[in-house]
Amino acid sequence: MSAAGTGFAGAGPVAEIPWLGALPLVRARVALARALILFSFVWPFFKYDLVDPGNTTEINFLPVFLAALLVPESSLRDRWSLMLALPVFAVAIAWATPTAPLRLAIGIIPLHIVLNMTRYLRMDGRELIPPNLAYRCLQIFVAFCMVQTVHFNLVAVIPEWLTSALVAIVPRYSEVPYDFSGIRGVQGWATEPSTAALVCMAFAVVAIYQRPDRRWRVLAWFVALLTLNRSIYCMILTILLSLYCLCTIRRKTYAFLAMVPAAGGLLGYIAKSGRMSELLTGLQSDGLNIESNHDLMRFVQILNPLVTFPHIYKPITLYEVWVAEPIGLLPLVAGYGSVLGALWLTYFLWRNILHGEHRSRLLLYSATFVLLIMSPADLIPCVAALAVFACGSHCGSITAIAVRDSERLRHE
Repeated sequence: MSAAGTGFAGAGPVAEIPWLGALPLVRARVALARALILFSFVWPFFKYDLVDPGNTTEINFLPVFLAALLVPESSLRDRWSLMLALPVFAVAIAWATPTAPLRLAIGIIPLHIVLNMTRYLRMDGRELIPPNLAYRCLQIFVAFCMVQTVHFNLVAVIPEWLTSALVAIVPRYSEVPYDFSGIRGVQGWATEPSTAALVCMAFAVVAIYQRPDRRWRVLAWFVALLTLNRSIYCMILTILLSLYCLCTIRRKTYAFLAMVPAAGGLLGYIAKSGRMSELLTGLQSDGLNIESNHDLMRFVQILNPLVTFPHIYKPITLYEVWVAEPIGLLPLVAGYGSVLGALWLTYFLWRNILHGEHRSRLLLYSATFVLLIMSPADLIPCVAALAVFACGSHCGSITAIAVRDSERLRHE
């Protein structure tokens, strides 16, 4: 009997005895792989300059690939989805830009790795993200944003050595207020304010999934982030999270009545916010401007690949320096994979989102929307947030599955 029959990476006598699959060596591999994914979930941004001096690439997906190498029996599950993605890569190689296949790979492959690891752990009665981790990360992130706001606007409280370390490690980390560069708000330990909002949205939806009774406290922390972050992205995500919380009120009449003043207050905040005022003023005077309208530049990256569908997207270059590569899983696969990309995504969504029973479908659809449209496809916090919703709870354990497979092979 081979090691593949038991679903474990061992060989020889170890693979012959199913219960040996639960020995510390296998458990250690799984634990280390899980730790690598959790690291990418909590702290997703690192400069590739640390590995290759002079390179400005962000390597937020590399720990996930290392996790896949550690637990290949998990990574190679759902082979049909990976096989259906191969024609998408072929289309990108044949007709898209030279970097398109790589962008597709770092968008599609980590997504499968995290989803499969989540299923793999649930088969053994464990979760990818430990209880309370996402909620504590949200609290610490927002608290750090508060410290940054005080540091930039009132008195220097962040030690110089910590600022220097963050500048050296985190891509685009700013040691001066982002307001000076045309972007309002603070970034936490993300690359810039809009991405900080996406990271906190991932923390928020996982925290609510694990403890639904905390949803109002999670929303309060996210609203606090909005007052500090002030990006257009954070405003949109606050609306999504608020709608979910209001829809959980049992009496729908009360939910509707609460929605009216909440929507009015949020719209009032948005209308009077300095970020929105600057955005409208900049549009009237300068149009789409790379110096000040960074949030709108993101919308160009989202909409342009969809507008060109079913033709292969050719990224436009604005101001001779900025290339509008696709953002979001949907613009990425539809823009570079055309019809085949759309077919793969349809299968993926049916297989993981639409098919089967899921806890809190409304929040699942919110997490899906964020990854499909708003988030970079390789932003691991958003990928992990989708995974914890999309992977239904599986009964049984890894050892039990190994015993079942052994019995099947013995009869064969």
